[in-house]
Amino acid sequence: MKTNAVITGGAGFIASHLAERITPFFNKIYLIDNLVRTENLRNIEHLLGSDKFEFIQADISSFDFNTLEDVDTLYHLAATRINRCAKYPEEGHRFIADSGFNVVHYCATNNVKMFFASTASVYNNPKRFPIMETDPCEPHTIYGAGKYYTENLIRTFAKSHNLQYSICRFFSVYGVRMDCEGAYTEIIYNWLSSIRDGNRKVKVFGNPDEKILDLVYVDDVVDAIVLTEMKNDVYNVSTETGVSISQLINTIENVLDVKLEVECVPENRTDIEKKRVGSVDKLKTTGWKASHTLEDGLLKTWQWINTL
Repeated sequence: MKTNAVITGGAGFIASHLAERITPFFNKIYLIDNLVRTENLRNIEHLLGSDKFEFIQADISSFDFNTLEDVDTLYHLAATRINRCAKYPEEGHRFIADSGFNVVHYCATNNVKMFFASTASVYNNPKRFPIMETDPCEPHTIYGAGKYYTENLIRTFAKSHNLQYSICRFFSVYGVRMDCEGAYTEIIYNWLSSIRDGNRKVKVFGNPDEKILDLVYVDDVVDAIVLTEMKNDVYNVSTETGVSISQLINTIENVLDVKLEVECVPENRTDIEKKRVGSVDKLKTTGWKASHTLEDGLLKTWQWINTL
């Protein structure tokens, strides 16, 4: 019986929490990452002392998964950042689209169950809120296009090879071990780090009342991954609650008991939607429920940042 799992992007933010969660269910978990995004093993150092985990530094687009033993399930979380894709489009295509084909083809031809971490970036200029999984997907970035291409590959191989899969479209994920350069949540990391260092001034690009985020805490995201496994469907992972930048600032002030000075400057990014709020009606049918309020999540993230 196959009893091993693979997590691509295994040194990353969400992947490190997922690895902790699925530890009891597998004999061994391979964590594969090229370290372009994380640059180090900080997120998973606490795991690598166990024989249960094996880290492999490799490019997912060309990695031979057949060199791994007894793989039952593959969690495909590897992806470069959206802004790095814009800066290095050929690399972005390789890391997302080419990697997507390599992973999907391997899973389909080797009877390996597959989870895919997609993104709300597959949606573009939505006509209604909250966004539903059936709404049009017309990505306008290489990042979003590569993710949607991989989604369609999965659906194609599910028909031709009976691939078992699940797809989750993540909205704005934040929390302990979060990236410091994420397109949508970097402000949380940067602001909390700045406050820790004694700086009470925060910089906002554009109108803080116009930009609306759907912030979902990382533990709730991992719950969604586990609950949607192999249902051969796609699910939004969000909270269905839009938070403006102004509301986020007010919440941080209340949680940390500080007063912030807000500096508004012109928006300099073209790859970020002004509003993203996702429906979770379908996700709730799996028994999922967001267990962290924004206040809870910000407090946990603040406590972690103070340990860095």
